Amino acid sequence: MFRINKLTITLLCSNILIAGSLPAQTNDIEFLTLFTTPQERELINKNRYKKQQAKEEVVVAKTEEPQKVAEPEEEQKVELQEVKLSVSLAGVTISQSGQNIAWLNGKAFENGSKLDDGSTVYISTKIKNLVQIKTPDGKHHSITTGEKSDISYFKRIEG
Repeated sequence: MFRINKLTITLLCSNILIAGSLPAQTNDIEFLTLFTTPQERELINKNRYKKQQAKEEVVVAKTEEPQKVAEPEEEQKVELQEVKLSVSLAGVTISQSGQNIAWLNGKAFENGSKLDDGSTVYISTKIKNLVQIKTPDGKHHSITTGEKSDISYFKRIEG
């Protein structure tokens, strides 16, 4: 037992001596930038923040008479029509090649495909079996597999 302790101590001391005698693999320049005088630090900061210094400019305000804008004879009225979309998600096929398919209303749709009304289908690769439909008004609606979802949104009518 005493012999093992002696051997361990001898190996430990020799490793310390060998590691201490190896040259450091750092540049001395890196350490010089850490230790500077206040004057050197001020010069470094001036050069570093030279681009960020705000330039003082005098802004002259011009006063102009407001121009009269011709008013349209009739104001355009924006009419919105409520659109109801019934979607049934039968299932989602996720492949390793990245071609994911959602089965909506008996048809296959890939990620980013458009429905007949202009809505977009998004299939998540991170969350398992998450399918969302983005309606033309910009809202996302999550759809659950095996359930029928009724989505309603407002569509702009031009006339």
